[in-house]
Amino acid sequence: MRRHIVAAAVALALSLSGCGGDGGSSTLNLSITDAPVDEATTVWVQFTGVELKPANGPSETITFDTPRGYDLLTLQNGNAATLLDDTTVPAGEYEWLRLMPDTEPGSSYVIDDTGRHNLVIPSGAQTGLKLVGGFNMPAGGRGDFTIDFVLSKSIIAPPGQLPDYRMKPVLRMIRNAETGSIAGQFLTPGAATICGGPAPSLYLYAGANVTPDDLYNPLQGPADTAPDVDPLMTTTAVMNSVYEYRFSYVQAGTYTLAVTCDEDDPAVDENTTTPLTFFVYPEPVVVTAGQTTTANF
Repeated sequence: MRRHIVAAAVALALSLSGCGGDGGSSTLNLSITDAPVDEATTVWVQFTGVELKPANGPSETITFDTPRGYDLLTLQNGNAATLLDDTTVPAGEYEWLRLMPDTEPGSSYVIDDTGRHNLVIPSGAQTGLKLVGGFNMPAGGRGDFTIDFVLSKSIIAPPGQLPDYRMKPVLRMIRNAETGSIAGQFLTPGAATICGGPAPSLYLYAGANVTPDDLYNPLQGPADTAPDVDPLMTTTAVMNSVYEYRFSYVQAGTYTLAVTCDEDDPAVDENTTTPLTFFVYPEPVVVTAGQTTTANF
């Protein structure tokens, strides 16, 4: 799996009750999103249910009658699909949420240019795809969230365990009202061939004046030799009349934006071989909730 994030597409409508909230009810909407991935034609993940854990009560599991599977590559470029739609839940604080993957061998898989490979989720029956950090559901109100699957850091191919892929989930849960977008074009002369053929890759880092680093995932090898400045998100520019790109569901704040034409393998620490060449956007990119920030190259 190369440098980019997988797009997730799931459409479910679930009803939750008896979760032990703080009193009253609230409406939960939950979507899943992500960006393109290189070299895979299918990333199929199958779920058996969803579990929520309120702060003041036991967790409740919603089990599907039959497992439901989805090709996560059916959403790209900022689109999102609904996971929970106007679902009534008890109001109050929640400690975590997890998606429960089907643990039957072969139920989740990746198809790339070498064929079909099982996607193994270690401890899937115990922890699933778990988001820890807490969130609040307001009484009489609503909470609209999006889960970002950061699969460029999550899907690995450990040495000696091929042809299977393994998932060490890296997930972000974002309140939609607190997010904005970044979009732009490559407008400088020669932008159509800026990379000599391949589309440019864009990397987004939290904070201003960050020195860009590659996608190296130390789960696949020795510790990273560079400071921990891994990209928060990556995407690939798309050619229309010029190259264009978009980052969606970005938490409001300040970011460093960079572009590279180099190939980035998450299994390789390029800092110890041939460091990637980055062009950094000349000023910090500020994201405002509910708005799209334009950053043209």
